[in-house]
Amino acid sequence: MNLLRKLPIRGQMYLIAALTVSVIIVILLFNYSRSAAYLTKNNEMYTRDISSQLEQTILSNYDVIKWMTYNVAYNQSIQDYLLDEDKLSKYQRFPTLKNLFINLSTVKSGILDFIVSGKNGDWFSLQGYSTEQFGNFMPKRADSYFSNVKECPSGSIMRYCFAVGTNIFSSNIHKRYTSEIGQIIVLIDATTLTGGYDLKTLQPGTAVYLLDRGNTIFMSNEREKIGQPFELPKDEVKSGLVRIDGKLNHIQIKDIPQIGGKFVRVIPDDVFFQDIRKLRKQTLIAVGIGVLLLMIPFLFILNNMILPLRKLYYYMRINHQDDLNKRVDLSGSAEAEVIGTRYNQMLSNVQDLTDQLVDSKERLLTSEIEKKRAEYDFLKSQVNPHFLYNTLDTIRGLASERGVPEIREMTGALSRIFRYSIKGNDVVPLSQEIRIVEAYMNIQAIRFSHRFELSCHVPGELMQLKVPKMILQPIIENAVYHGLEPRYEKGKLTVTAMLDESGQDLIITIQDDGVGMNEEQLACIRKQLDLSREAAAASEEGSHGVGLTNVHNRLQYLFEHPYGIEIWSKEKAGTTVTLRIPVQMEMNEHV
Repeated sequence: MNLLRKLPIRGQMYLIAALTVSVIIVILLFNYSRSAAYLTKNNEMYTRDISSQLEQTILSNYDVIKWMTYNVAYNQSIQDYLLDEDKLSKYQRFPTLKNLFINLSTVKSGILDFIVSGKNGDWFSLQGYSTEQFGNFMPKRADSYFSNVKECPSGSIMRYCFAVGTNIFSSNIHKRYTSEIGQIIVLIDATTLTGGYDLKTLQPGTAVYLLDRGNTIFMSNEREKIGQPFELPKDEVKSGLVRIDGKLNHIQIKDIPQIGGKFVRVIPDDVFFQDIRKLRKQTLIAVGIGVLLLMIPFLFILNNMILPLRKLYYYMRINHQDDLNKRVDLSGSAEAEVIGTRYNQMLSNVQDLTDQLVDSKERLLTSEIEKKRAEYDFLKSQVNPHFLYNTLDTIRGLASERGVPEIREMTGALSRIFRYSIKGNDVVPLSQEIRIVEAYMNIQAIRFSHRFELSCHVPGELMQLKVPKMILQPIIENAVYHGLEPRYEKGKLTVTAMLDESGQDLIITIQDDGVGMNEEQLACIRKQLDLSREAAAASEEGSHGVGLTNVHNRLQYLFEHPYGIEIWSKEKAGTTVTLRIPVQMEMNEHV
């Protein structure tokens, strides 16, 4: 340091110039590394967007196919055909089954065939396919299950298709009730799942593959690879740099849980960094030329700066913060006076900017408050319409097959729920929430032939306690859809309410005896409840806990910790959800 101080000013300027050039080169290299990281991040976001679009399309088409399989599985004609033991009677039912399948095949393009197979060996198909052609691909479970992609001849055209199957259980209380009586297999074109999404519009050099559960490619922008197996990295890398066929490639893998498959995007390393490496080379050349050109004016200016520099040094020293309030009075050369004037203006600008910064912070604080209010309003509006869609589908199905009083009851209950959710105050008596739950369960009872039973144990003195609107229905819906519906035996849903020991908090418990959750699923739901609202909104854990998270975030926003939701569950033993709400707090009716 002492040696540096003893250097002449000219030597110090040369040293500064050398350090400046070095810093510029380091900055360029740093910018290159950051650009590479930014490019990687943008590529991951781009892949996430593509995969999200495809996943939404696949989920939409999956719901349609799932609805079809359930529609066929619980269709009265199918049930009668599989339960009928008279061969002649079965033969007479063929035209009815054929018309049913023809009508269903028009609902979604890409449906190749419907195959019904009974436990007694009877089967029926529109196009002559049989279950033996696809093997016993479906495990013993109720949900619609996708097979590996297979070659399915259709006339002179060879297509790749999926067999989507589900077990059929008897809904006739007089004949083998709830027993497995057969299977329904829907044969669909593999391209139907993606709805014609055009992979050719992707970035040049990018390869995208959609894999089935056996890692066979069923859709890709490299058409020649469709139908071939894809070898995934052995170390189960989801995103990063891997070597494929001896070459480095950037790979990103995302699961498609609806079909048990995967979305894979592969970009060769030389293509991935092609533009940025070219830019780095051009930048280094430009910097070299620029340094050489700047040497001439640098040497000229250096000689003109040395003399006034020592004089200005005494005026430009700032030892502590109070010196910022002082003003410089330079007299002498015109250049020195101009510098002194500009320096004083700079200090004045700093003070003005400080005042502006204080005003900006106040505006930001106001904006943050408004943002929290908008976020809360958004959370309140997130009511999952899934059960409404299913209900409308059920009404249409009942209306097309037979006229029964159930339709009147379902539409009445649905109207009550609609009016309740969009009108009135945001804070209601607990009794109104119970009535909406009963209306919702009336709909589900009709949909599932009274397979679910609702039991409410709420003391009369608690019925008039004020609670936020629509906090029970999302949890009840979650219990029915994820807990009771997958279970084909009769299920029970129990709602209880009581005050805690202090009498300050209302405890509401919703308990079902459905399929429950394993420890991994329960841990995932609890993790979602522990996240902040922003983190929960960005999570990609799936939709299993959306209703729970919505209600929990609303209660946390209104009352903060420790109010909200707690959940317990055990596989095959049901799930219990507990809500804690303060009863002494004054709640605005239009929060």
